[in-house]
Amino acid sequence: MTLRPDERLRILVVSQYYPPEAHGATARSLAVELSDRGHDVEVLTTFPNHPFGRLFPGWAQRFGHVEIDGAVTVRRVPTVVDHSLRASRRILSYLSFAVSSLTASRAARRADVVYVYGAQPTAAIAPMVWRALFGTPYVLHVQDIWPESVLGAGMLPSGVASVAARRVILRWLRRVHSRAARVIAIGPGAARLLEERGADPARTTSCSNWVTAAPVACARSSREGTRVVYAGSIGPAQGLETVVRAAARCQDLAELRFTIVGDGVHRAGLEDLAARLGVHTMDFAPPVPRERMTELHAATDFAIVSLRADPMTAVTIPSKLQDLLANGVPVLGALDGDAAAMLCDARAGYVAPPGDVDALEAMFRAAHAASPAQRQWFSAAGRAYASRAFSLVRGVDHVEDALTAAALPVPPAPTTSSAPEGAPA
Repeated sequence: MTLRPDERLRILVVSQYYPPEAHGATARSLAVELSDRGHDVEVLTTFPNHPFGRLFPGWAQRFGHVEIDGAVTVRRVPTVVDHSLRASRRILSYLSFAVSSLTASRAARRADVVYVYGAQPTAAIAPMVWRALFGTPYVLHVQDIWPESVLGAGMLPSGVASVAARRVILRWLRRVHSRAARVIAIGPGAARLLEERGADPARTTSCSNWVTAAPVACARSSREGTRVVYAGSIGPAQGLETVVRAAARCQDLAELRFTIVGDGVHRAGLEDLAARLGVHTMDFAPPVPRERMTELHAATDFAIVSLRADPMTAVTIPSKLQDLLANGVPVLGALDGDAAAMLCDARAGYVAPPGDVDALEAMFRAAHAASPAQRQWFSAAGRAYASRAFSLVRGVDHVEDALTAAALPVPPAPTTSSAPEGAPA
């Protein structure tokens, strides 16, 4: 592959999520920062529909849609819109994006390298085809570990079907990982697992996701009591049933209040559980737009980051954890593995094992008992840690190095002649 003399890259970013979807903030921040550094960046995505499983108001799907985001060209392709627990619909949604992406093959052919934001590895299907057709390398940035995330979400029945699906997906993932020019994981545990699943250890690295919005100094609410907030997707992966059960045990603490903010396939069931347990200290609120998150942070004494009890929890780092630490919000983590280690290193809150109602109850009581000075200390510690670990510049440096290495492979070392001394080579 021959690049321009200045070695600025032509980069195609492939992500099924992109703003105005909140989940697309990482892909957009990368695209904008790479463009600011002088690279020619295009984005391939779909029309906004996550996490509701329906198109955002004012949008209509069509082929050939192009928009300009600063210096970044954004191409949107249609998909089957779905975010239910029906396996056939979800799989069709993922695969439809892969198929629609192939209509952008011209952009892929002129790119030096493709960056795949791997919330779903199916986003790598078109880049794999482009690699075979045009020799365009791709860098895979793995956000969710498959097949566990798709099987654990309840999309497929347990038993023989689940075992068979796992085998098929793992076999395919080995191809995805092994053919990537570089693989980036969100943590060291995830990197080790990806290496076990086909990624070349010499071409696999880990990099924590960066904070996608500038942290804002949040003035904590001065009212008495403790407000504990969960904000985000409400699905099977979050394990919020345990949070509700632990909150139900804390109702003797009238000034300890819980608020669940967000939407998802498990919200109705969670509300039903809270009603059955008679949790009068818990409220449910609709999702908050990203521009209002600062307001929510300011009214939060402790934020919950929760995952369900599952072997994959040890290699999962919820992106909201970085955002909360950067904004100085003390954290109550129902976490394990890399995410628990991160919160412990930050010393910005309390940690309990996922799925342990007794431990979560004790954590909630400890948070309520924490003094104002202790809460401010958690806030300052989180900010200090985030400034070291989650900067945009640091994260994009890592990705840019991977993209450059993929697009500019090191030439092989010259061979040494085996001719006898004094003889012509």
